[in-house]
Amino acid sequence: MSFEIEDRSQAGFENIWVTWTITNRSSEKSNSTWEWEAVGPDGKRLYNSTELATDVQPGQTATGESPTTLKTSGVTVDITEFDRSKAW
Repeated sequence: MSFEIEDRSQAGFENIWVTWTITNRSSEKSNSTWEWEAVGPDGKRLYNSTELATDVQPGQTATGESPTTLKTSGVTVDITEFDRSKAW
């Protein structure tokens, strides 16, 4: 799984967007949920959210994005919880 902070200011968006990519490396169709937080340069949590990817086939990659209300540069993204379960 990877997360990136994306600057979309050239497209007219002032706020930071978080984009994510997850690859199902298990042998079964899976659902994944995870929580993440954006942390400022001073270590303070500035934003947090929960993401969900459903019915991802083995070997398949899913992508997504989350807009935030942040305008602060220099933030990092940390995953605080992750859960994968079998999709039916």
